[in-house]
Amino acid sequence: MAWRGTRWFALVLLLVAIVIGADLRFHRLARVDMNGDEGASWAAASAPTVRQVARIERYSDPGKFALYDVVLHEWIAVFGDSLFAMRAMSATLGVIAIFLLFVAVREIWRSLASEPDSAATSTGELAGAFAALLYATNLDMVLSDRTIRMYPLMMCADLLQIIFFVRAQRRGGILNYAGVAIFTAAMFAANFTSVFLIAAEGVWLGWLLLAKLWDAPSGRLAVFGPGCALAAGIAILVPLLAGGFVSSQRAVSMGMIDWIKQQPVWWPYTTLKDSIGSDTLFWIFVALAVFGVWRKWRSGRVATQFVAVWMAVPLLAIMAVSYCIHPLEFPRYVFISFVGMFAFAAIGAASVRSAVLRMALVVLVLYLSVGPVRYQVAHPYEAAWRDAIQLAKQLTPQGEKVAIYPYYNINVVRFYMPPERRDAVVDMDDKCGQAPALILTGRDMIPKQELATMEACYPRLVAAFKLIEVRGR
Repeated sequence: MAWRGTRWFALVLLLVAIVIGADLRFHRLARVDMNGDEGASWAAASAPTVRQVARIERYSDPGKFALYDVVLHEWIAVFGDSLFAMRAMSATLGVIAIFLLFVAVREIWRSLASEPDSAATSTGELAGAFAALLYATNLDMVLSDRTIRMYPLMMCADLLQIIFFVRAQRRGGILNYAGVAIFTAAMFAANFTSVFLIAAEGVWLGWLLLAKLWDAPSGRLAVFGPGCALAAGIAILVPLLAGGFVSSQRAVSMGMIDWIKQQPVWWPYTTLKDSIGSDTLFWIFVALAVFGVWRKWRSGRVATQFVAVWMAVPLLAIMAVSYCIHPLEFPRYVFISFVGMFAFAAIGAASVRSAVLRMALVVLVLYLSVGPVRYQVAHPYEAAWRDAIQLAKQLTPQGEKVAIYPYYNINVVRFYMPPERRDAVVDMDDKCGQAPALILTGRDMIPKQELATMEACYPRLVAAFKLIEVRGR
C-alpha cells in the first residue's frame, strides 16, 4: 500500500520533524533574558551602517568575521530589534537547517552510494528524514537556534556546502563547483570553526586520492575539481584573513578565551555523549550507526565512510589545535560533528526494513528527546537581567551612571536601558568611579582580588537576583 511506502514515510517524517522543530524553537522565544553573547551580537548588528557593524563586531567579538552581524543588521531593519524579533532569525535559520540536513543526507547517499539510483534515492530520503528528526529534537541544537548568535547561520552554510561538495564529487559541473566555493566562504565568514569541516573534507579528498591507487570504488569520485573549489572558497576571503588573524591574536592575548580549559583525550567521546542529553538515546544512536554500517557495507560503504569522516575529523582537529596551540574544546565549536552523528545514526534507522519498527524508533526518539527539551526551555538557568536593570534604573536618577562588571555584559544592560540612557552604562574597572550603582555578575568566576575591589567600592548589597547582584555605595 502507498501509505506504507518508504518515500511516503520519509516525507511525513520530514514534515513531523519540521513542525516539532519549529514549535521547539519558537515557543516563548523571548521568555529568557538576553545573555552577554547575545548582547555582543545586538551591539554590532544595531549599528547604523554595515561598515560600522563590521568595525564593532571586530572589537566586541574578535576572531570572527561579520557575516552574521551584517545579516542580523538587515533583519533588524525589517523586523526591529526586539528580543523576539532577533531570536526569530536564529529560529527561522534553525528550521531551514532541519530541511537542509534532510537534503544533505539524501545527496550524500545519491552521490556516494553504489545502489541503483531509485534505491539510493529511497534510502537517502529515509535517512535524511530520520537525521532531520534527530536534529529537530536535539537539546543543544534547539537552544542554539533560540539564541542571537551565528551558529544557526553557520549550520545552514555548512549543510549547503556539503550538498554541493558531494554533488561535485559525483557529477562535477560549474554550478556545483561554484556552490562549494561560495558556501565554503560563507560558512567560514559565519564562524571560524567551520575550518574544522574544511579539514574533514580535506582528509576525505586525501583518502580518495589513496583509493585511486588501488582502484577502490571511492576512487572513481572526483578529487581535483572539488579540491580546487574548496581552495577557491578560501581564496574569496583572502583579503579579510589578515584582519581576522590579527583580531584572533588580540582575543588570545587579552585572555578572551582563557575560560576554555584543556580537556582530557577522551573529550570527543564525552562531548558526543553529552550532546544527546540522554545516555539511553546515545547508545541507541551508537547501535543504529553500527547496524547501518553492517547493513550497508556493500552498497553504501563510501557514503558511510564520508559520514564517519564528517563526524570524527572536526573533533580530532579541534583536539589537535587545543593541544598544540590553545584550548578550544567547546561543544558549540563542533556542532557539525554532532550533526554528522545524527546522520550516522539515521543511516541505521533507514536500514530497518519494518515500517512498524521504524515507527517505533520515531516514537522512542520523540519520547526521549522532546520532554527534556521542553523542560529546559521552560526552566532556563539564565541571569535575571531585566529585574536587576529595573532596580538599577530606580537607584540612578536621569543623568547618573550605572556601572557593570565584568565588561563583557555591558551590552545586555544597554539593551534593556531606554535609548537615551544607554550611554550612561559604563564599565567598572579597577577604579571606583562615580556611578552610584553597580550590576555585578559571575561572582564565582571573578578573581578574589577583583571581587574584593568591587565590594569595597560598592559595600551595600541592594538586592540579589538569579546570578546577578545590584550593589550600592
